[in-house]
Amino acid sequence: MRKIFLLTFLLILPFLIFSQEAVKKTESPATEGLYLDASAGGAFPMGFYAKSDIKNSNSGFATNGFLAQFNLDWLGKDNYGLGLQYTFQYNPFKNSVKNDTLTGMSQALGTGSWTNHYLMAGLVVLKFFHKVYFEGKILAGVILSSSPLFKTIDAQTHNPSNNTGTGFAWGVQVGAGYAVSPRVTLKASIEYLTGNPKIHHQSVQQTLDTITHTINYSAPINIDTKRTVSALLVKAGIVVKLSK
Repeated sequence: MRKIFLLTFLLILPFLIFSQEAVKKTESPATEGLYLDASAGGAFPMGFYAKSDIKNSNSGFATNGFLAQFNLDWLGKDNYGLGLQYTFQYNPFKNSVKNDTLTGMSQALGTGSWTNHYLMAGLVVLKFFHKVYFEGKILAGVILSSSPLFKTIDAQTHNPSNNTGTGFAWGVQVGAGYAVSPRVTLKASIEYLTGNPKIHHQSVQQTLDTITHTINYSAPINIDTKRTVSALLVKAGIVVKLSK
């Protein structure tokens, strides 16, 4: 009886080992591949971006808002890779400044807001521990920013005009997730994101000489406005592995 049991055990031992290896492979997905990541969450302003001092030319008057973000990441065999990221960020102005008017402007700030678009690329690190994974990213790129703070007054018509600020941006983020299937992972992450959008606006005032009936032009008037946009982003989303 013992010999039969021992023989049976020896026969099924290779299958047990194989099944255990299969489970381990299933629980620890291979990192290498292409990933599509979509997240959304809260955008909490920091530093000068959150200041509401009307006399401080660096104040951004921003309050808590939201964001939507998309990532396309390529990971190699060593858990390192490259990532491409687009972020839409929205932060309304604080109610406390809606009746305040900036120097050089004819209108109050009102119920304005910041609308920021980021396009960045950089280094991605991603590591699975069975079904749990951790990620880290360092990215840099450009920011396109719309805000009432970038409005200018035309020297000729004295009408306000909207402008889009552009500049350098960078961010660093960490996150963790849980694989609900070999290709789908739910994740949460935090990110510090900052940029320096600015505008350069030039206008010339025209005057008509009533005697000679000629048009005279004033010296160019340059308007340079720069702000620092910085926020802590708290996000949740889904990651889909597109290919190996």
